[in-house]
This record gives sequence, C-alpha cells and structure tokens, in this order.
Amino acid sequence: MGSDHWYYGRPFRGHNTDKRVWLESTFRVEFIKNGMEKAGSINRLARELGYRSRIHPGWSVRQILVGEQPFPFEKLLKLSDFLGYPIEDVLTHRTEPERITLNSTNEALRKHGLWCYHIARMRIR
Repeated sequence: MGSDHWYYGRPFRGHNTDKRVWLESTFRVEFIKNGMEKAGSINRLARELGYRSRIHPGWSVRQILVGEQPFPFEKLLKLSDFLGYPIEDVLTHRTEPERITLNSTNEALRKHGLWCYHIARMRIR
C-alpha cells in the first residue's frame, strides 16, 4: 500500500472527498499564518509543504489561504507535522466549501494581520 493509505498505523480512506480538505476560514487563516511565521515567508512555507514552482511556489498556499481551493490532504498533513499540531485536531475544523464566504475569509485575514491578501471577490466553485 502507498503512503496515502496509512498514517502512523491508522488506515486512511483514499476517497477523493478525503483527499481534499476545506477548513473554516478563521482556523485556516490562523493555521497558515503560523506556518508562514515559522517558515519565514509564504514561499518558504510552500517549499516546506512540497510545492516546487520556480516562479512562485507560494501561489497554491495563497489560493488555500483565501479559500479558493481546499488543502490537499498530504499538504495539510505536512503542515500539521511542521507546526506540531495533531491532524485529528485540525480535522475538527473541517467544513463544506459552501460555508466559506468572501466575508468570513476577509474578516479572518484582517483579524490575523494578513489584510494584504484581502480579496475583492471569489470565483464560483
């Protein structure tokens, strides 16, 4: 079995819905901000998570930060390990994509001092 089927001895369901995780706006922004602070920048955080773009490795992390796309489970697992935060606790903040709104995301960005990532509108998923 591949590594995506087992996490520290516990089976991981390999369904597509389990491979992409949407997190509540307030928690998602704070979680990524903590990762950025520990790594030093959004680009360094992206490299820690395994993104390898030469031009802008942080683009995918930015898209997750502003609620444009969900966390791939493997990247979420790497971030939780990087921050020393149990994945079980992270998954308690899981939500449905319809519950992530422009207002909740922008409010969370302002609350955590990431107003520079403020978004004027969101694409329809």
